[in-house]
Amino acid sequence: MAKKVLVLMGSPRKNGNCSRLSDAFLKGAEEKGCQAEKIYLKEKEIKDCLGCCACQKNGGICVQKDDMQEICEKMKEADVIAFAAPVYFYTWNALMKRALDRTIAVEAALEGKTFCLLSAGQAPEEKYMTTMIDSFRKYIGCFRGAGNREGGYVFGFGTDRPGDVEGTEAMEKAYEMGAAVCGEDL
Repeated sequence: MAKKVLVLMGSPRKNGNCSRLSDAFLKGAEEKGCQAEKIYLKEKEIKDCLGCCACQKNGGICVQKDDMQEICEKMKEADVIAFAAPVYFYTWNALMKRALDRTIAVEAALEGKTFCLLSAGQAPEEKYMTTMIDSFRKYIGCFRGAGNREGGYVFGFGTDRPGDVEGTEAMEKAYEMGAAVCGEDL
């Protein structure tokens, strides 16, 4: 059975640099025979986490009725989950952070996954992305289950306008990461 790859697209730009990186990632995954899907978070209704922790007491069901139930189900079914979001002030943008906060509902069910990060921003080098990388790694570390792992990260440096990432090394790395995570035994 083919591995399932899910990209959560947190960029507000549908054809921006993060979206282009995720397309390259998905192309690499699909060419290795994986089933691939991308969800544009900006097209979904995602409310802020209430912090009520009711989901922790009732089997992972959030009391809020919005599109996060569908997204969480897809995350549970996926073997590989990639987060694609621009860097805003050295970390996640609000759209992605809102979705990540809501995954507390399925925290116990997200085990045995490979997580990847695809991002772009104006910063010229990786030292400006350390907060984002640290946040990504700490997010993965929150899950109670065993077997989760980091599949890697790719940044498109010095990208501001849509399309700036085209023809860069980041596009090639995103493609290779997609192929690599699908070529591994998970």
